[in-house]
Amino acid sequence: MRAKHRVRSFRSVTERIEGKARAEAERQARGVPWLTLFEFQKQYVEWETFTLWVHAIEEAASHAPGWLRKAVEANCPGIKVSRGTRLWKCLDNWKRQTVFAKPKAEGWMRAVSFFAARDLAYSATWAYWAYCERCWTAERRHSYPSFAEWKSSAEACPDEVLDLSGVREERKELIKAAKRAGAECLQRAVATYLDVEAFAYWLRPFLDEHLPLPVDVRREMENRYPSFEMRDSWKWDQMWAWLKNSQFQEAQAARWFDAVVYTAELHPRRVNVVDYHSLYWSKKFRARQPSPYPPFESWRHEAENYRPAGSAVGHVSRFSSDP
Repeated sequence: MRAKHRVRSFRSVTERIEGKARAEAERQARGVPWLTLFEFQKQYVEWETFTLWVHAIEEAASHAPGWLRKAVEANCPGIKVSRGTRLWKCLDNWKRQTVFAKPKAEGWMRAVSFFAARDLAYSATWAYWAYCERCWTAERRHSYPSFAEWKSSAEACPDEVLDLSGVREERKELIKAAKRAGAECLQRAVATYLDVEAFAYWLRPFLDEHLPLPVDVRREMENRYPSFEMRDSWKWDQMWAWLKNSQFQEAQAARWFDAVVYTAELHPRRVNVVDYHSLYWSKKFRARQPSPYPPFESWRHEAENYRPAGSAVGHVSRFSSDP
């Protein structure tokens, strides 16, 4: 009983810490244009993948081979490799000072790292890295894969490797679901999910206030979803459930819809739409119903670019290929 209590207490503490970290990440994210944040999050995953490759080889070989050092230097202009310091640590320091200098200086690095580290592809890469480092350390190799080769293997991380990893059980299942979908198919489905959910939020004020849809709104709804017949008695969650069920039948049948929802809910574009509705639009609608109601594309543009605090859009550097 005491052991179970300790496990529950540890899980409770972990969840509280996770909740605080997420709240801070969301607070920071609200001050950054969603596309800027999204690009930096993708960069984070790419650079972390590169770092894990370097880390695995250096730890397994107990040093950084000359060819590995050259690969790092080719991708990291101006990197300073200090004597006695691991190469991967020098790489970590370099990317904080260069690639991620902007979010670090402006105070929104947590918004980048928190959500990027929960990306399903990155989680699979992390599991594969742990496996490689463990196997390579136990049995020395005469050669190691190039970054491109290793990245490709990590993206196809076998289920048996994933099952033995320290990744949380629920995330393991999501990674497997994402693999069933395939990267391109999942990406398209996430884009569709974001579009459908934004459309649902556009309609939501009428359902929350139990009001009939204006003619223009109903026409746009019928043009987008001809088979959609919304009932006057429906609440918003019933309408949203119908849209999800109708648009994602294939994903649900093939058991990868949960990966779509998980990935979409991490997307900064979605956060803006939800904020826009809850913090601004629903209140404006209740105070004075806009007439005419804005077309969906105009509303979505405003929603996706909504942020309580401003921040200038900066240049995002790109990761180069293997030398």
